[in-house]
Amino acid sequence: MRPQPVNVSVSLLREELWQASSCFRNAEGPSAMMGGLFHRTIERLLTGDSRWTSILTGQDLADHLTLRRHAYERILGPQLTQHEAALKESGRQVLWLWTALDEACHWLSNLLQAARDQGWIGYDPEGGCWTGADRLIASEQPLSREFHKPHWRAPVRISGVADAILRDPKTGRWCCVEFKLNDGLEPLDLCQAAMYRLLITAEDKDNDGDIALVRFAPERRERVLTAAQLKPATDELLNLAARLAGVATTASHRPAALDEKMKEGIRRKIQDRTVIVNLEKQIISVLESFGLQTSSAGDPIVGPTFVRFSLKPGRAVPVKKILNRDEDIGVQLGVEPPIVQVEDGVLVVDVSRREQREFVPFSRINETLPAVDPLNGCSKIPLGVDLNGKVRSIDLSASESPHVLVAGTAGSGKTEWLRAAIASLVLTNTPDTLRLVLVDPKHVGFTDLAESRFLLHERALVLPPDGSLIEQLSLLVDEMERRYREFQLERADDLSMWRAKTGRSMPRIVCFIDEFADVMADTTQRKLLEDRVVRLGAKARAAGIHLILATQYPDAKTVSSRLQANLSVRVCLRTTTWQQSMVALKRRGAERLLGKGDLFYSLGDRLWRLQSAYLTESDRRRIFQL
Repeated sequence: MRPQPVNVSVSLLREELWQASSCFRNAEGPSAMMGGLFHRTIERLLTGDSRWTSILTGQDLADHLTLRRHAYERILGPQLTQHEAALKESGRQVLWLWTALDEACHWLSNLLQAARDQGWIGYDPEGGCWTGADRLIASEQPLSREFHKPHWRAPVRISGVADAILRDPKTGRWCCVEFKLNDGLEPLDLCQAAMYRLLITAEDKDNDGDIALVRFAPERRERVLTAAQLKPATDELLNLAARLAGVATTASHRPAALDEKMKEGIRRKIQDRTVIVNLEKQIISVLESFGLQTSSAGDPIVGPTFVRFSLKPGRAVPVKKILNRDEDIGVQLGVEPPIVQVEDGVLVVDVSRREQREFVPFSRINETLPAVDPLNGCSKIPLGVDLNGKVRSIDLSASESPHVLVAGTAGSGKTEWLRAAIASLVLTNTPDTLRLVLVDPKHVGFTDLAESRFLLHERALVLPPDGSLIEQLSLLVDEMERRYREFQLERADDLSMWRAKTGRSMPRIVCFIDEFADVMADTTQRKLLEDRVVRLGAKARAAGIHLILATQYPDAKTVSSRLQANLSVRVCLRTTTWQQSMVALKRRGAERLLGKGDLFYSLGDRLWRLQSAYLTESDRRRIFQL
């Protein structure tokens, strides 16, 4: 007689994995209450009398704002009112939740549009109802499957409840979706994903069944995991389930290898919580010793290269006096002087993580890049990743950000930033929508692009002193004027309007100049170079021509006031002196950056601290050969 199966839940497996590593308990992110509110809101958007079908029609399907308003007024708002007392001190958490909900509504709107385009759902205007909606997605879907191995005393039935099961409009396959409202537990989430992959897979179809992790932290990131990607973890997870069920006939221990992988992934993101809390207390104590009363203004945020502490000055305590105590804080704590500044109206203290700093792989940027548009291409350049894990970008076609000044001393990561920017443009364009002019005085920065199809012409990789930069800039000025004449014939204001009116493609041109100080060193050519750069900076945006100038030496001689006036976007990595920081950013601070991609990005009066992505040599060669 076959023994009865022993039941084990996915939540029990997750809890056991949670217990396997103490550092899980230090994970930062939204509270359990926020996670519950978010999941309940998404569930009701997908099912019940408040689902999306009750508010959206065929005309406003693409308007995610309508969906967001409905989600707040009918679902989330009443829940927040019920918990009003508990949320009085949780303003930042509520803002996190609101941003995540906006992203979730945008995600759902895109999904529904794709499903309608595939003909899987449709709207009946006469009946005022949707058809096919019930077959597209199911929320809070129970999943269960029985497993048995020869060395088990009894079968194990694993069961769980998936956030959603949907049909992927791109592939037509059924997919399990898990919504995550954090950014610190990915190894744990991947293990849970592996279990759900098993539960939705038929016994004889090991290659069926994908898992999508849609993470709102609070910005949206999607990752689809196939059976092949998850298979290495599934055997260990099944052994863990057998141990929990007590059916294993041989000694079955907690999967040590899996635990170590999880611990390694978590430790790269999270420092010991006790150390961080004590460090914050020390900062407050140091300031108090100088008569500057402060208090914590929010939870510390652990970034790839530094920990950010938010402080609230006491009554009648001038902020400027705190800003001037950076060196005192560093000496008292035994660390490098932190960067103390006001960002988004909050006083912040950034303390470096020299021993535990992480790098941001280019794949983190790559996963956010849009699909290639064969007509319009893409004019966005990712700058780096902020403390919340969000990729910050600029749009070269926008009037406020057509040209960029990049500054940074040797070892700061300047050339790596330029390469990552070029790689992003190459991956989101074709040679019909993008062409490059690359000036490389060192003869090592852009040589992988020597044979690239994206070069404007065969001499567009300029290697001074052999190549003439003045000649190339003069050609760009001539091309700018030619384009304006062509735009005039079509009554188009800029490149985007010309493309829309003609339905034809004209490539955007981006000119990267590395080591600008070197090419400006020749006093006989400096005035000619500056005149052409200023002319392009003033007029070239609408023509679809953009300049990205980089220098190790951002001094007034290299970056004159005429140039600065036309380079609105500043990307400043570590500088040698505070004077160079003043030229690049119009403020001090860049001399305190940590190097290797740690940067400030400024546009107007706004300043952000980001970590640029690292493009490996193999990825660089692969991408630049496209």
